[in-house]
Amino acid sequence: MSRPLRLNAWRWAASVVLALGLASAVGSAAQAKPPTTRERQRIEIVVRSSRTASMFSRLTIDSPTLILRNAQTGSLPEQRADCYTDLEVGIRDADGKEMRYRLERSGHLWDEAAGRLLRLSADASKRMLGYAEALRREHYGALMDWSEVRLIVKRKSTFTITDLESGLSFRVQRRAGSDHADVQPMTTEDSKTMKEIYGGAWSWDRRAIIVSKDRTRIAASMNGMPHGGDGIPGNGFKGHFCVHFLGSSSHRSDTPDPAHQLMVYQAAGQLRSYFASASPGVMAINFAEAVARKDIEMLQLLWPEASAERFEELNRLLERLESLTIKRTRVTKTEELADELSASVTLPLQIRLRDRGTLQSELRFEFVRSAPRLPWRIAGVSSDHSSLIP
Repeated sequence: MSRPLRLNAWRWAASVVLALGLASAVGSAAQAKPPTTRERQRIEIVVRSSRTASMFSRLTIDSPTLILRNAQTGSLPEQRADCYTDLEVGIRDADGKEMRYRLERSGHLWDEAAGRLLRLSADASKRMLGYAEALRREHYGALMDWSEVRLIVKRKSTFTITDLESGLSFRVQRRAGSDHADVQPMTTEDSKTMKEIYGGAWSWDRRAIIVSKDRTRIAASMNGMPHGGDGIPGNGFKGHFCVHFLGSSSHRSDTPDPAHQLMVYQAAGQLRSYFASASPGVMAINFAEAVARKDIEMLQLLWPEASAERFEELNRLLERLESLTIKRTRVTKTEELADELSASVTLPLQIRLRDRGTLQSELRFEFVRSAPRLPWRIAGVSSDHSSLIP
């Protein structure tokens, strides 16, 4: 008998248990008797927005033989596995040994450490993809346009914000804002939680969040800097902060802020589709944002064709990087490149490195596509400083 997913949310994690005759809740760690062979064998699927995220959603399958029957080990000698970057699969055998895999988009399991593919049967692959997408829907928020959201999160209404990275939540009230939501923490405790999310210091940095109102969970982005008017005295927050949704814009612009939109799509778990539809200018900004965040998984989604050596160079840059600021630049509209098959973007940056101090630099991007309606791809990235990207 089939039953729907059940979501139990904690401060630090969300645990999802699928009950389709295959899965059951994991027992308490304080059990008196040792686990049986059946209890030891299991498959766990875990979704988290990044490999460093404390917030995760987990699905446990206690009948792994139904998935692993007829599985075969193989390799991909001349290509990289196309995997979900936000999803990991753990398989524990009867002896308690655990193997970690990434789920390939074909439904097979990729062993990154060994560089080998565990090929599942057609039925098992279909099941794994179904479980993965169901779990991702529970983990992320819905992608909803601001024109629709503003009717749900009305002025003076209260709602909950959950940070997708840390899992911390706090209550806020929408005070104003016509192009996006201007909100304030409800209490001093809410303000403390928000400041904890930002590492103890207020910041303009954008963060992917889930806005929860009644039973609706919406993908959004926030900054962490108090500014402007203050409508809730005594809450430990002097001013308001901004919450953006799909298609919302800032006070001084009619177009959506690329950095906020990037976080909105991350909060929806839809970065891949976002990058596939993005213009070269937006992709260049997203690349720089991913570098600033030291998010190697995001960079892999943006530049899947890059070689392993190229990513080793990027990793070395991220290890030295202290900060990166994108200077204001004009983003070429998609319609201006409607019939083009190649494009170049130069992005001015201010970069601070541990070993070089502050540099004024430029990143130069080359983009290509094989037909006007196909997605743009990064063909190359270079810098005017060889110490950054040679």
